[in-house]
Order: sequence, then structure tokens, then C-alpha cells
Amino acid sequence: MATTNIELDIENITGVSDADDQFVISAQKFVVASVPKDLLMFAQKASSPSTDGSAISFSVNDSITDVQRNGYSCTEIPMSDAVWALDSSSLRFATAKRPVFYHKQGSVHFAPVTDGSNAGYVFYVDFSKIDDDSDLRNAVVYHACASEFTKISTGKTIDYSDTPVPSEPTLQDNSISFSTSVPTFTPPVMSAPDFGDTDNWISTEEDSEMLASRVQEINSKVNEYSARMAESQAVFNKENAEYQAQLQVSIQNAQLSSKNDANKLQKYSAEISSYQQDNQSKIAKFNSDLQSYTSEVSNKLQDYSAKIQKAVVDYGWMEARAKTLNEQYNNAFVAMAGSQPKAQPAPQPQRQYRR
Repeated sequence: MATTNIELDIENITGVSDADDQFVISAQKFVVASVPKDLLMFAQKASSPSTDGSAISFSVNDSITDVQRNGYSCTEIPMSDAVWALDSSSLRFATAKRPVFYHKQGSVHFAPVTDGSNAGYVFYVDFSKIDDDSDLRNAVVYHACASEFTKISTGKTIDYSDTPVPSEPTLQDNSISFSTSVPTFTPPVMSAPDFGDTDNWISTEEDSEMLASRVQEINSKVNEYSARMAESQAVFNKENAEYQAQLQVSIQNAQLSSKNDANKLQKYSAEISSYQQDNQSKIAKFNSDLQSYTSEVSNKLQDYSAKIQKAVVDYGWMEARAKTLNEQYNNAFVAMAGSQPKAQPAPQPQRQYRR
């Protein structure tokens, strides 16, 4: 059945772009479950018939209005009593004019069982007939709107997608590291002067000329060794100067890297603080919006519930009014029948007796 106008009303009330079809169906079923069945006979529908003793697949629900076998209404019994209803020797045996039915595994079973001359039917309220043309359409609209508002309110969650999480900074390795090797001093290699021979020329030979020659030789070797030592010292000083210079450069680089890391950490801390403040603002706004939506939905639910109850009461009043008018009509008919003159009995002939 058409629910186009119902969906338009829902969209106009709630502001949603497309009313949820399942909400409409749930609202229709809610109305069927809430309104007395005798007020929903306009939406009654019959199932396919059972004519061969088979059960009719129909789950237990509150939309069934009647179950009939060959036009006779069936009385519902528990499934445990079915064995007695089908036992011809039992006092609870079901007859053609007093049939019964029971639910079993989602199906309606008949007793006596149906046949070609005694078809069985399940009559129920078709919720889809509570549509655009039904006087109960407003109850469907109100209940579906309540579901839409609930969906809207629960969908208002905090969205963090537009607030990027600050990334952790990459810090440098601040240890002092360079490729220059530590300089090593290498002394010159020379043979030591032979002072034993000099002592021989002084103490034993007492030759001043040879002694002078030996002393001159020793002095020459000492001077050569001193010169080579100075040369090795110069090489070491040069390498050590280069090493010290590279060491100072590496120390300075490490200090600069450490300062850069400090700046990165300071910036990261500021970003984290800003991120937290932004999220706190969003949480506060979310709580405010949620409270507002909750209050609005609560008010709508109360209003819709009151309107649904009023619709049920109005239909109940209509039913009571119809019963009252029917009783008044019956009473008037009985009164009219009682005011008619009663037919007089025909006179009986008198018997004559002989003396």
C-alpha cells in the first residue's frame, strides 16, 4: 500500500531528506499491536486456504483476528491439548461446529483437520493497509518521527577527522662523532751512542785526540737525534691540531642539533596543547548538542505518545458509541414489537351434553 504522503510528513517534521522505510513499517506494526483488533477490521486479510489437512504457516503474533474452519470460528488451545482434540474418544474432541486451532513451529494447525469441503483460514490485520488512506496514518507518522529523531540524536557523535593528531618529532643523535683518528706520537729510531768506547779512551788509553774524536761523534749523534725528535714533534703537533679542530666542530654540531631538538619538542608540546583544547571545545559542544537533541526527542516522544493514545481512545469511543446505538436500536425494536396487539385465540365451539 502507498505510504508516499506518510513519508513526506515525516520528512517535513524531522527535516530528514529521505524517511527510513523500515521506520514506517515498524510504526505500522506498532499501530496494529496497539489498537484493538475490532477497530481494524477494515485492514483484515485472509491467508491462503488449507484444504488437505495441512497447517498454515503463520508465526505467533498479535495481528491474528480469527481462525476459521468451514466458516466456524476456531477456539485456540495449547499445543499440548492437540492430542485430545484429535481423539474421538475424548471429551475434548473437536467437532466440525466446534473446531479448535493451535500453534506449532510457526504454523497454525486445525482440529478437526481440514479437507476439500472444510477449508481452513487465518484472518489477520495487514499492517501495510495502515497507509496514506487510513485514518490512523497520523499515528504512523508520529511513531516513525520519534524513531527518526532518535537516530538523529544518536548520530551526533564527535568528529575528530578535521583535527589532525600532531606527529611526534624525530630527534637527532646528539653524541659526538667524527672520523679523525686520535694522533699518535712516533719518536725517531736511532742507535744509542757508545759511551763505553769513550770511557776506554779517557781511562785507559789517555789519548786526548781519540777522546775528542769520540766526543765529537757522540755530539753529532745527539744533534741528529734532537733534530729527528723535533721533526716527529712537529708532525704530532700538526696532527693533534687537526684532531682538536675536528673535535671542536663535532662538539659544536652536537650542540646545534640539541638546540634544534629542543625547538622541535617545544613546537610539539604547543601542538599537543592546541589539539587538546580543540577537542575539549568539540566535546563541550557535543554535550550541549546532545542535551538539546535529547530534550527535543523526549518532548516529541511525549507528544507523539499522547497523540497515539488519543487516537486509540477516539477509536474506542467510536466503538462504544456504535455499541450504544446498536443497543438503543435493539431496545427500540423490542419496544415496538411489544406494543403490537396480540392475536386473539379463535372461539371454541361449546359442547352440548344430553341428559
